[in-house]
Amino acid sequence: MTLSTNCIGAAPTPFTAERINGLSIKKATPFHARKLVDFFRRFEETSFCDWQDEALLKGLLATEHTYCYVAENPTGTIVGAVAGGLMGTRGTINHMAVAPDYRQSRIGTSLANSILSDFRQHGIRRVFLFVEDNNPNALNFWQKQGFAQTRGEITCEVDL
Repeated sequence: MTLSTNCIGAAPTPFTAERINGLSIKKATPFHARKLVDFFRRFEETSFCDWQDEALLKGLLATEHTYCYVAENPTGTIVGAVAGGLMGTRGTINHMAVAPDYRQSRIGTSLANSILSDFRQHGIRRVFLFVEDNNPNALNFWQKQGFAQTRGEITCEVDL
């Protein structure tokens, strides 16, 4: 299922690392690549493919068109993350997960707000993402963030 939102809102403000519930929310760097791969692979619902490895993620995190945020606990363990980027004139959120022990604590909302702020700063006015049909919790979360199911589109993809 594809969800989309108009990314129009108040004037953007530059992101600065924030703290929420004792966690640090900050932009990911290539340094986080290994931890991100390990983190996203823990969640089947993120659809993180086998070919998405540390080298690929390091390269993507070094570009200006990739937006990624992590929530780390005081020991530096990633407990939440969101990753996306620019696709032409639209933004895309490719992966998001929050560790079960940290759900329902506004970390997902903070991560979503961080990446949406980046999109706004870069003039992006529409963002899309995919939610698996059998993941009603994710669908509910993204609808609360202002996303709505896309009508009249069929998603097609191929692994190269």
